[in-house]
Amino acid sequence: MIDRQIKLIKLLLNYTDTYISGHDIAKQLNVSNRTIRNDIKTIHTTFLNELILSVQSKGYMLNTCLYTPDEIQSALESVIVKENKLLITIAYRLFMEKHTFTIKELSSTYHLTKSKVIDYVTRIQTWAIKFDIYLSIKKKQGIMIDASTTSISNAVLHINQLTDDDFKVENLILQELPQAHTRKIKQIISKHIDNHQLSTSENKIQQLLVHLILIIKHSQPEEEDWSTDTESLTIAKKCIKDINETLGYQLNNKTSECFSFFISYHFNKFDLGIQQLFIQSYIDRLIELMEQHIGFPFSQDTILKDNMNVHFSRTYLRLMSHVYLNNPLTSQIKRLYPFVFNTLYDSIRQLSQDTNIQLSEDEIAFLTIHFQSSIERHKSSHIHVVIACYYGLGISTLLAEKIKQLNHAIQIVDTLKLEDINNYHFEGIDLLITTHDFDTSQLLQIPKVIQVSPLFSDEDAKKIEFFVKDMQNPLSKDDILSKIQLSVESNFKMNHSNHILPIFEKSKEILDYHHATLDGYIESAIDREKQSSTYIGKGIALPHGNPEKVLKSHMIIFKPSQPITWKQHEVKLVFFLAMSKKDLNINRKIIQTIAQLEEDDIHQLCLLDDLQLKNTLYARFKE
Repeated sequence: MIDRQIKLIKLLLNYTDTYISGHDIAKQLNVSNRTIRNDIKTIHTTFLNELILSVQSKGYMLNTCLYTPDEIQSALESVIVKENKLLITIAYRLFMEKHTFTIKELSSTYHLTKSKVIDYVTRIQTWAIKFDIYLSIKKKQGIMIDASTTSISNAVLHINQLTDDDFKVENLILQELPQAHTRKIKQIISKHIDNHQLSTSENKIQQLLVHLILIIKHSQPEEEDWSTDTESLTIAKKCIKDINETLGYQLNNKTSECFSFFISYHFNKFDLGIQQLFIQSYIDRLIELMEQHIGFPFSQDTILKDNMNVHFSRTYLRLMSHVYLNNPLTSQIKRLYPFVFNTLYDSIRQLSQDTNIQLSEDEIAFLTIHFQSSIERHKSSHIHVVIACYYGLGISTLLAEKIKQLNHAIQIVDTLKLEDINNYHFEGIDLLITTHDFDTSQLLQIPKVIQVSPLFSDEDAKKIEFFVKDMQNPLSKDDILSKIQLSVESNFKMNHSNHILPIFEKSKEILDYHHATLDGYIESAIDREKQSSTYIGKGIALPHGNPEKVLKSHMIIFKPSQPITWKQHEVKLVFFLAMSKKDLNINRKIIQTIAQLEEDDIHQLCLLDDLQLKNTLYARFKE
């Protein structure tokens, strides 16, 4: 089946208990009624026979008497997995084999129509641009690839990102050599690592093997400098010597030098020398920018600083050698923590003006985890509470027990008599809970004070819960409804479903009408999209530009009449965010809320009219 036929089945799965007219289906898929009828015939012959019922004057419906929705969904997922695997296989062969493939050749090899092959190649072409790889289809010549060896190797390591499936590209790379050769090379690497008494693991040896296969298959450019430490180079030379003698290979010193880099990298044998000063300066500046942009005290987190130092030292080493590692969790990280990811992207881009350091999405995703961990540590830390009670021990104990039950993070440090407050040292105390007013003029240091009734009412509990929530998540304090202008562009029509520029053009028109942005804002958003896709999964895209060019925060929701292609993904809802710097806390809350939407939520939102859509989202933002 082709993508359109898969979309047709998905559409009908959303309406299992009702008919959909041929006109509505044709409108959603942007094809004719005749094409729909032909697609249904194809589905019946290549997928599930008599899957779709047709009733004159009613329309089409899934045949749930023959197949349950779960059976249809399961069968469809199997087809999608098979097609995704085929897409990755074709991309892998295009990049790895020293052969110029033609459309006809791929069509014959994989028993695909020419249009299906062209669809695959177009998706690969769009995706590969971020690795500085340019594909073109030329008549009588085939599929031409313009890229450096390093760019191709980097793309191969990231090729699993072409789909959302959990696909390990390492398995394809390991098949590049005969199995007996792969096994022998692995033994040789392991032997020499052990001889030098380096602490290793099966995973590290496997990673070294994968890198060595890529080095062997793609000869490295002579001008590349693979400076490394003496021990790593010695190990690499011994490995290459044994491989040549045992397997009859003719690998040269350049291969040894390149391989030594990965040994040095994986076993932390590198010495950055004076460059470590630059790395420390870069980390300090990045943490400072993140603190400014998010409003979170990252600079006070010593664990973050230490972890960033270790991680970015390795990142810097990779960058200097033009080596990019695959982060299999990038798409999940972008979906789960889009605000931190996007803020990091903007901060790193700001730093690049002075440092000329550009980081890939994978590298930014690695760093995102460190900053998100800092936020989580803050959330999970104890909130130290002192209770000052006018009444006796009984009331104090009752209050302490009730307050502790509100949140596991609350730690009751002490209970005082009200008259003892002036003599108490409040260092490290986050909250003072009292049953009566008291004179604070004599206190040099005092935490937040909340007054409660002696028997602790529900209203008292709400006040403390609000404080705890505020302490654990200081980034979501603002009233969203009062500050954000929201517009909905319903059934937005596009001339070409794979060109997203009209989204940006329409956004500019709306923002200009509301005098919401300065000149250059839309250009910054387009540039941002070119550098790194703002697709976060589940049919959602979150394009945005430079917040310094925003005068009034504005969110524009595009609800296209049919899904549009966003890089290699399908998008059903576009949330165009033009958020000013002063509203970054609100921006974080909005992005978090959008990221938590499930595919069923997106489907339901697409069915709402403009007012219902606004009200539903407002309600979610306030949760």
